[in-house]
Amino acid sequence: MPVSVLPSLDPVFAKWESRGPKGPTGGAPQQTGGGDHLVTNGDRARQKWREKLGNNVQQLKMRRTREREKPRKVAISSETIISNTIAQFKTMPTVMPEHFNTHRPFMGTCCSCMPNSQKDLVVANTSLEGMRNILDVRHEMRGSGILARQFATAAYTWRIRCAHKYPDVHLATLTSQRVVDAIHAELLAEEVRQSQKEMEKRAKRILDNMKSQISNGLTRFAVWFLHHFLSLLLGGLHVNKGQMKMVKAASQRGVPLLFLPLHKSHLDYILITFILGNFDIKNPNIAAGDNLNIPFFSYLMRGLGGYFIRRKLDRGDKKDSIYRAVLHSYMEQLLCYGEFMEFFLEGGRSRTGKALQPKGGLLSVIMDSLNNGVVEDVYMVPISISYEKLLDGNFNPEHMGMPKKKESFWGAVRSIWSVMRSHYGNVRVDFAQPFSLRECVQALTPGSPRGSLRGSPESSGGECSDPCSPRPLCRAYSSNTSLYGTDVVVEDERRVINNIGLHVLHTCVQTSAPMCTNLLAFLFLTKHRQGATMEQLMSDFNWLRGEVIIRKRDLGFSPNTSSKDVIMYAQSLLGDKLVTISRGSSSLQDRLTPCMEIPGMFELCYYSNQVISVFLLESIIVSAVVSLCDINMSTLASSVPGEAILMTREEILQTAQQLCDLLRYEFIFVPPCVELEDALADNLDRLITSELLKTEDTQCSSSYDNVYDRQWASRLSDSLSWAQEDEEIYHEDQFRVNIEREDCREKLQWFHSILAPFFEAYLVTAHQVDKLAEGEMPEDDFMKTLHKQATTRVQDGVASYAESASLETLRTAVRSYKHLNILDNYKAGNVTMLELTDRTDLLHQHIHLLQTLRG
Repeated sequence: MPVSVLPSLDPVFAKWESRGPKGPTGGAPQQTGGGDHLVTNGDRARQKWREKLGNNVQQLKMRRTREREKPRKVAISSETIISNTIAQFKTMPTVMPEHFNTHRPFMGTCCSCMPNSQKDLVVANTSLEGMRNILDVRHEMRGSGILARQFATAAYTWRIRCAHKYPDVHLATLTSQRVVDAIHAELLAEEVRQSQKEMEKRAKRILDNMKSQISNGLTRFAVWFLHHFLSLLLGGLHVNKGQMKMVKAASQRGVPLLFLPLHKSHLDYILITFILGNFDIKNPNIAAGDNLNIPFFSYLMRGLGGYFIRRKLDRGDKKDSIYRAVLHSYMEQLLCYGEFMEFFLEGGRSRTGKALQPKGGLLSVIMDSLNNGVVEDVYMVPISISYEKLLDGNFNPEHMGMPKKKESFWGAVRSIWSVMRSHYGNVRVDFAQPFSLRECVQALTPGSPRGSLRGSPESSGGECSDPCSPRPLCRAYSSNTSLYGTDVVVEDERRVINNIGLHVLHTCVQTSAPMCTNLLAFLFLTKHRQGATMEQLMSDFNWLRGEVIIRKRDLGFSPNTSSKDVIMYAQSLLGDKLVTISRGSSSLQDRLTPCMEIPGMFELCYYSNQVISVFLLESIIVSAVVSLCDINMSTLASSVPGEAILMTREEILQTAQQLCDLLRYEFIFVPPCVELEDALADNLDRLITSELLKTEDTQCSSSYDNVYDRQWASRLSDSLSWAQEDEEIYHEDQFRVNIEREDCREKLQWFHSILAPFFEAYLVTAHQVDKLAEGEMPEDDFMKTLHKQATTRVQDGVASYAESASLETLRTAVRSYKHLNILDNYKAGNVTMLELTDRTDLLHQHIHLLQTLRG
């Protein structure tokens, strides 16, 4: 006899019968009389009322008895529990849709210094939108026919409208007043022996070699091709749907959009154009270096929006005014027609994984067009692109001092062939909230009233206009000035342009999401340089990604994925050359060891540097504390705590600002709208709250229970006039490092190790700069000597951090010492000479400061 799968429901039926009407003894209805008729207490009561009142008595509906007995406790068997579970599963699902939602921080919101832009383009559910994998079109084809689902990519591409109109600005550029004036100025020059017609032909050749020729057909084909091609290389291309809805809404307002991505790979502009094509946003005109103007590939780039400009605008020492005028007028005409634009504020690709300092040449053209009323406004869109594995390979040869390879056709073919043979994981692209350039200028210009710029009203506010119809081009520009960097006269405009660039890049950095390879490399270089077991890495990896999320930064992978799977996946992408695995007795005992030798260390450092921004200011504060306390970090864990060294808040913040000034070309610490001192003070309070620093009791500190009360008391005493008469009213708090606790010592070492490689590189550079007291030296020879000295220290085992020998970091250190007026340079013919200034005391101060920060 077959056994039933479902349990017996007899106990359930018995329970239901037990809930029926009961007799006075709590059992079944009481039977009276000799017949089969059942007489209950309710029947007797109704009979008595009929004897008194007759047959007018009617039964009350839903009448409740005055006395209700408590239900008996019924023993519930296991079969009853299983039956209830099955019944509940049939009535209500155990897994609801909201159970799959992962609440992640929404990245890229506009800065508070631009309140109008911060509120614009945002709807109720913008921050609640999830991620979308552009390469997976199956969910977009749900509900389609069988044939469409079978050929999903082709059907999806066919549905993209891709019917945008792109104006031809060739004639308008050549006949612009700026180009005409540049030609006349060249004719008046005594050393020029060309006719006007020859110069006009030259201007036409410049424009023909420069301009883009966007094709809708080529764009549609590129979208279809890249769906197949990128699917072979990448595991996914992820964007935030809420971010893309904001960009889509901004693109429909008839205002030019300026896309400003971080530059890490040659694939950057291809990915952005591909993503915009998937959301039916027209192609931007992309500024590319003329080194990419190679056969076949240049044709494809022009058809997708690329226009080529020279790396150096001038020819030798002579200013090329015609080339500058053509470039300026071409970009101005595109903006006049409402076309979208894209260029890289950093100039070239980052060789270190960090954001470079902005170059304001092309941005000055946008500013000039806004000031002259050519455009009413421009929406700026900062973009961050995060790669799990970089497709361009590595930049190790350049870190080792080798010259950069020149791009060529066959070099590009070989690069594509090598790329096809590997897998590069996932890529995430974050589009920050578009903001008004006009509002940004007003926010970053000291004392600038709203609406001070010429042109449109204060806000272009969202009224749609026809993007194909040009706005009236203002011909009355103030001067023949062209591109920023050589001929912008007003220093205030130069400062505003640089501040806008810093603001955009800071937004890009804060919008980026660290990928799994970034976290693993960062964990190795800051905590496990000698390697660790899988069990240790899993514990620390969980802790690290928790620290990232606490600081309101999103991750480039699902936070629900197990740490072991993420670590193994990241190791497979980095490869055995960077991270090796030694098998143990179990999978948790497997040991992962990073490469600690150059040049492999440079590549590992590239991935790690992209996480530094999350902990940057806290690391600066800790470095300042270590310097003031003169703590030996190498013996901190094993040494016995000695007498505590006390520090004041002012001393900590002053030292921290000195370190920030030294590293000003390495990182963008805060946006220009935020005071660095305030940001450092906030991070100091965070370290005090976490008890990494402890406050020492003072004479009046007992009146205030916490650090925030004492801060307000200090500010209040500074603002009151009577506080200056009595200096004993408030004593400044003093702090000491909480090295008694083991977790605080570990965290102190960890924060210090984040920036320690940079401090070591700057210390080596300072010692080499000090040798210039013997005499000046050509800058190229100085850099070769400096790089050789740093590399020798690593090879001899003297250096604590091998990445300190990177030529890119050493060059930035030299630039920083120039900014501090410790180094000076001048031209001797075609050679740049370096010499030591008379500020040797400042140099020795920095040497002493950096020596206290050695690991």
